[in-house]
Amino acid sequence: MMRKTDQGQERNAWLDRLNRLRRTPQADLAPRRSPYPTPPSRKNRRVLTTWQDDAALKQLKMLAVELEVSQQSLVAEGLNYVLSKYGRPSAAT
Repeated sequence: MMRKTDQGQERNAWLDRLNRLRRTPQADLAPRRSPYPTPPSRKNRRVLTTWQDDAALKQLKMLAVELEVSQQSLVAEGLNYVLSKYGRPSAAT
């Protein structure tokens, strides 16, 4: 029985041999960029996805409406609260 590392090495050896037979140049493996420009409001930001209960999300939406602020700003306020609670500088905006 062949181990996975052996299989991978054997596979790579075959791929190297086959690549020499290509009629077209191999595609560039550079990371793809989005065809759409990044909005200024998202510069220097990353996505954070969390799973929350329906009741918690409903309360967040209602609070945002009552205070006339975005849900984004309420979540940022919560992150800053947690960071300050543990002695870290506020970073969320």
